[in-house]
Amino acid sequence: MFDVVVVGGGIIGASAARHLAQSGASVAVIAPPEPTTPETHTGPFGAFHDVSRLSRRLYAGTVENELSRRALAANPTIESFSDTQVFSGPAHLFVSRPEDDEGLAEAVAALPSGHGVNVLNAKELAQRWPEISLPSDVVGFLEPGTGGALDPRALVAAQLKGAIASGGKIFTQPAVGLNLDRKNLQTTVTLADASTVAARKALVATGAWSNLSGLLPRPVALRRKTEMVLLAELDPAEAQRLANLPVMHYVIDHPAASDIYTVAPITYPDGRTMLKWGTNTTADRWVDTSEDINAWYRSGDSDRMVDALRSSIEATYPGISATAWHTQRCVITYTTHAMPYIDILVPDLLYSAIGGNGRCAKWADPMGALAASLTLNGKWVDDLPAERFAVDYTQSPAVWEGRDLLSDRKNNLSG
Repeated sequence: MFDVVVVGGGIIGASAARHLAQSGASVAVIAPPEPTTPETHTGPFGAFHDVSRLSRRLYAGTVENELSRRALAANPTIESFSDTQVFSGPAHLFVSRPEDDEGLAEAVAALPSGHGVNVLNAKELAQRWPEISLPSDVVGFLEPGTGGALDPRALVAAQLKGAIASGGKIFTQPAVGLNLDRKNLQTTVTLADASTVAARKALVATGAWSNLSGLLPRPVALRRKTEMVLLAELDPAEAQRLANLPVMHYVIDHPAASDIYTVAPITYPDGRTMLKWGTNTTADRWVDTSEDINAWYRSGDSDRMVDALRSSIEATYPGISATAWHTQRCVITYTTHAMPYIDILVPDLLYSAIGGNGRCAKWADPMGALAASLTLNGKWVDDLPAERFAVDYTQSPAVWEGRDLLSDRKNNLSG
């Protein structure tokens, strides 16, 4: 019998598994591999099946900044377990109009001297990156030396490798059931091939599938949004021309897109080099059932947004020459307070690390560490406030602190 079984080998689950294993606990991780043919895949999909995410550090919130500090400190350890580079990019750039800066101007003003964050106006941004065209009234916050981007596939692989190095065992069949023996304090996970994994405690980190998997004793407050990215496929000359682009979060003013994140051209596993344009779009919608999620991942209609999104990327990178345009699909899972539910579900038996809110890749390691600590200790012992991560069972919550659908935001602004 294992000490802990982690159900879910995504960015938080894999990170928790490494911390659990390195603490000396015997750990099993239920981590099905990425599907080779998504169109016919019948198991769960993972949101980390991609090659880039933002890894910004500067936030207005105290908790967010502490998570970022811990994440940055963990980067060398994670890289030591990876066969490929996990963190990349010379810096991170946040660009917006002053009224949309998420409180960064005040946050930078409150930093101690020598913080290194550069505040740039539109003219200074244009001089530094002539490849980018931005409105004249924007401001940029440049964080040098933070990496700026990470490869979520490589991150997960490194964390699982670290767990295995400390004795962790990986099970690749999906979990289809979870039984709690409250009398004998034992959990048993049933896998798709009818085998079982027994442990004293279980940590559920199943993202979008958490309420749909039958693994939780009762549903938690979650909502799930379709997400798409536009990929501009580039030939070698164009990729070289745009190679020095910063990792950038851009609060763009565009009819069909918002909340842009983009990185310099990256070579994907299939050998193509592409510029990624991650964005919320007016076509995003909530998905409520496992059938909805599966249909979106397998054959969602993301390509219908190509023309609308092309105008946003072409306006930002004038003259960009793409040999082809592609889209990718994902699902973002939101909690009511915009932090994962890292909490006790059943004392001494069942714990959760659920809900990335579209921003947990950069904080995956400290999130996993929090979940591991809670599971091992059976109580919250970290200096960060437990209430920021508390599970919410509210049915039909009236308030969600994360982002609404872009279509609703635009309708509210125009109404």
